[in-house]
Amino acid sequence: MINKIIFRRAVAFFMIAVSIAIAVTIITYTVNPDFKNVVETFEMKSSDQFREATDMKKVWFYVVNNGFVVPFQMFALTLIPVQFLYLVNIISTALMPGILFGIILQTDSRKGMEIIASTVPHFVIEIFAFCLLAAVLFELNQVIRSKIKNWFKKDQKELSLVDKVFKTLRFYVAVVLPMMIVAAFVETYVADIIFNLFQL
Repeated sequence: MINKIIFRRAVAFFMIAVSIAIAVTIITYTVNPDFKNVVETFEMKSSDQFREATDMKKVWFYVVNNGFVVPFQMFALTLIPVQFLYLVNIISTALMPGILFGIILQTDSRKGMEIIASTVPHFVIEIFAFCLLAAVLFELNQVIRSKIKNWFKKDQKELSLVDKVFKTLRFYVAVVLPMMIVAAFVETYVADIIFNLFQL
């Protein structure tokens, strides 16, 4: 299902996302932002229902947001004939943990390292799933841009947009969505287990 080209492209996107997260963590740690204001900003962005959610309800919130809402936004951005626009969601997803990691490390470096270690597993699964989707959307966006270019050419190449959309949707259902479900369970349950192991 995942061919070598898609995998390599996804790895390239993943390396960019990880580099952004690390760079933002270092910058946030160095700049020393107002901790209270940053926390309030993040709390405003998360709904009351999400903050109060526990266990399976939290898993469901993660699946809905990361498995449906964000992929739909990425798909919508892919329809705009501008290359790499669909990476905006991946960049923003990498930015937020970077900011939080920087603040946590500044507040308590030991506990910060423990939180980061417990966060890494679901971060890797989630971001890489987005990167796999972006790698497929790259090809869909390429077809869309080619279609627009062909409107101005006499010798038009036949590229089936419908086929590419269906292939993208099949890849999303078969690969991306299952990974997001796994990431939701890891974020809800495994992250706490890893963090608690450090407390022993």
